Amino acid sequence: MTEWGLFSMSALADPRIEALQVQAGRSGELDLPVDEGCFRINLRDENIKLWRETLSQQEQIHSTRLLLACEESTGELKDTRLTWVVGSAIRSATATGPAAVSQLLQELGIPESLTRAAIDRCPGLGDDLVWAFYLERHGWLIATPVATIHP
Repeated sequence: MTEWGLFSMSALADPRIEALQVQAGRSGELDLPVDEGCFRINLRDENIKLWRETLSQQEQIHSTRLLLACEESTGELKDTRLTWVVGSAIRSATATGPAAVSQLLQELGIPESLTRAAIDRCPGLGDDLVWAFYLERHGWLIATPVATIHP
């Protein structure tokens, strides 16, 4: 297990993430249709590794619960939008508890139905796991587990 400050970079050692990996199978992704869109949990090792590297480059604050691919790198978080990763500004955020995560994602332009899917399917979200969120080019919401938060 590699550690950087307050975070353990072994999210895959978490039994909740291991259960998702079993569900995802060889593809490493769970696609969950939601209304006209889709919520995807990306559990591929290379994707998790990239997000871990990104987290290690962020200012480490114990309250960090989310990494977000945003249109803007400055200003209030609520004044930007979630976007796809290429060319985005990766920002860390604090959202303690499912309700706060849902509110934040909706402020970033994510429909309530997709935020509900994230809350329902991402264990430890807003609690003891750091999750990364971005949009896929078709508007799908993508989530990746990044790290366990040390108490």
